[in-house]
Amino acid sequence: MIGYLTQLCLGPLRADPFTLLPYDNPDEIAKCGHEVGTSFLHEELPEREGPRPEVSAWIAPHRQITQLTGDDMHKLLAQSMEELATKYASHTVVRTSVLEKSGDAFLVADSVATPHSIAKSTKREIAHVHAGTGSGDYSLHMSLSPADCKEVISKKWGERMTLAGTLVPHEYLMVYTPRTKEEVEVVKTIVSAAIEFMAGVQKPSDKE
Repeated sequence: MIGYLTQLCLGPLRADPFTLLPYDNPDEIAKCGHEVGTSFLHEELPEREGPRPEVSAWIAPHRQITQLTGDDMHKLLAQSMEELATKYASHTVVRTSVLEKSGDAFLVADSVATPHSIAKSTKREIAHVHAGTGSGDYSLHMSLSPADCKEVISKKWGERMTLAGTLVPHEYLMVYTPRTKEEVEVVKTIVSAAIEFMAGVQKPSDKE
C-alpha cells in the first residue's frame, strides 16, 4: 500500500522521457557551467540498433523490462566500469550509491571541487549500474552534459529518468543495458563522458 501511494504521489512529477527541449534552454545550460553544444563524448555515437526497450510503468524504480542480457554481458560491463575506475582514480571514488541507497556508484572524489550545480544536486554522484538481484536489469543512471543528453536520447541509447527536472536534474538519464560487446564499448564511452562532465576532468578544448 505504501508503495502504491508513493507512486500515486509521484505521478504528477513524471518526466517526458524523450524531450530534448531542456537541453537547448540557456538557463539550464548555464547551470552546467558550459557553453551551448559543449560535449564530453570523444566521438559521435552510432545509432542504437532496433527499437528502444520497454520500461516499467513504475516511476521508481526506473528500470527496463525487455532486451535484458545475461551474465556474459554483465561481466563485460563490470569490467568496463572497473577500467574507468582506474582511469579516473584521481577524480572519482566508487562508493555505495547515495541516490539508490544500494549498489556501487561513481562519485566525484572528495578532493575534487564540484564544477557545477548538477554535481551538487546529485550529491556528487555521477553514475551507477543497476546490478544484482531484484531490480538488477543492468541499465545505468547517470548525469551528462546537455549536449550529450541530446545525443544519447536521439541516438536511442537512453532516456530521461522518470523524475528528471523535478527531484533530479534534467541531465539525469537512464542508459539502456548493452546487448553486445560493441554496445558495451559505446556505453563505456557514455559513462566516460559523464565522469568528465561531472568531475570537471578536462575541458573539451583540451582534448586531442
